[in-house]
Amino acid sequence: MNSSKKNQAKSTPKKDVATSRHAIRYFFVGVGVTLVNYILFTILSNLIIKNNDFLWLSNMIATVITIIVGYIAHSNITWKERNVTKSSIIRFFIWNILIAIIVNPALVQFFSIFTPVYEFAHNITTAINLPFTYEFVLTTGSFVFTAIVVMILNFLFYDRFVFPKSHSPKITTSKSPILELSIRNQEPKVSIVVPIYNTEKYLKACLDSITSQTYKNLEIILVDDGATDDSGKIADKYAKKDSRITVIHQENQGQSTARNNGIKKATGDYISFIDADDKIKPTFITDLLTPFSDANASLSVCGMHYKRLKQNTANDVYINPLRPPRKSESRKAYILYLLAVDGRMYSSVNKLYRTKTVKSLQFDKTLNFAEDTKFVLDYLKKAKGEISFVLEPLYIYNFGTSTSTINRTAVNWQNWQTSYQNLKSWLGPHSTIAEKFWLHTIHLRWRISFIRSKKRTK
Repeated sequence: MNSSKKNQAKSTPKKDVATSRHAIRYFFVGVGVTLVNYILFTILSNLIIKNNDFLWLSNMIATVITIIVGYIAHSNITWKERNVTKSSIIRFFIWNILIAIIVNPALVQFFSIFTPVYEFAHNITTAINLPFTYEFVLTTGSFVFTAIVVMILNFLFYDRFVFPKSHSPKITTSKSPILELSIRNQEPKVSIVVPIYNTEKYLKACLDSITSQTYKNLEIILVDDGATDDSGKIADKYAKKDSRITVIHQENQGQSTARNNGIKKATGDYISFIDADDKIKPTFITDLLTPFSDANASLSVCGMHYKRLKQNTANDVYINPLRPPRKSESRKAYILYLLAVDGRMYSSVNKLYRTKTVKSLQFDKTLNFAEDTKFVLDYLKKAKGEISFVLEPLYIYNFGTSTSTINRTAVNWQNWQTSYQNLKSWLGPHSTIAEKFWLHTIHLRWRISFIRSKKRTK
C-alpha cells in the first residue's frame, strides 16, 4: 500500500508455495485417514468381530469405511485447488482399492519376519507393567510399518496416478507467447498512462521500456504534473520521436489527478498505469493481454522485480500461484483473501484493465495513501469477470526513489485506519463469516506493516 510507491512487498521465493501447502495438507489428511483405519480395525477386531478367523472381514469393513472417509476428506480439503474430474475420482478409488487388497496384505506378511521384534516389544511393555497384550503389540507394529510404507507410496506415486495430467493446483495463470486473438487483423489498442513529476533520473529508462514493448499497438499518455526538473522536456522529446506518445502538461495537482486526466484522454480497449520511476519488461503488455482472449476476463495481474535502491538489493515477488475462488466463496471474500495473502493486489501499476470500466472510475484525489488500493477495489466492484495472474516479474519496481511518499505516509497510523474504513465501506454492512475473517486478517496484516514502516524510519 502506498501513494507514489505502493506495495509493502514481502520477499517471496520462487518455490511453488501453493503446491507446498497442498503437500502439507495432503500429509495431515493422510495421517488422519490412517488413524481412522487403525481405530476402526481395532474396534471391529477386538470388540465386535472377535473371532480371529474373521479378521479379514474386520479389515475389509474398516478399509471400505476408510476409503469413503478419505474421499470426503480429500474432496473438501486437498482437492479444492485441483482440477478434479470424474476420471480423477475413479482413479482415486482404484488407487485405494489396490493399496487395500494388494499392498497392505503383502506388507503385513513381509513384516511377519520381524516376529522377534514383536516379542521384544511385548517383553518391555510387560516389564514396565503396561497393559498391552502380545496381539496388541503385533497389530500396532504391523499397522505402523504398513502405514509408513503406504504414505511413502502415496507421496511418490499418488499424484501421478490420480492426476496424471496436472501435478499442480488449478490456478488461472497465463504466460507468453500471446494467444491468437479472435480477430487477428484488428489487434486491440492498449493505453498506457504515465504520471510524471520530477523523475528525470529515471524517465528515459521508463519510456525506453514502454516504447520497446513487443506489443506495438499502444497509446502512450504522458502526464507532466508540473515537474520542476527536465521531466517535461524529456517527455516532449520522446513524443517527437514516437507518434504513439501524447504529452499532457498541467499544473501540479498530484498523481491521482494526473492519472485521472490520462484516463480521460485514453482511447484504447485496455489500459495500464506505469510510474515514471519504474520500468517494464518487453513482454509486459503482451503477457498481460493474453488472458483477455477469454471474454470473461476482467483484470490481469503480474509479478514484480522489486528493487530496494537504498539497500541495493532486488528480488522477484508475487510470482507464486494463488488458489482460484471456491464454488461457495463470494467474490468479495475471494478479493479479501487476495489482499490478505500478499501485496500483489494493492498496487495499480502491475495490472491491465478494461478501459470501458476504468472510464467510469477515478483515483481519489483526497487520499495521499493507498489510493491505488481503493481504485483497484472500485474497479473489481464494477468488473465482475475473472482475475488472472501472470506469474512472471514483468514490472520492475524501484522502491526508495526521491519522489516516493510511502516512507512518510506509511508511518501515520491514521492513514492505515482510513484505508481500513474505506475497505469496510467497500465490503458493505451485510458481510459473511468468511468476509469478516479475511477483513480482520487484513487489519492485522496492516498493523504489522505499520510497525515495520515505523522501524524502517528509525
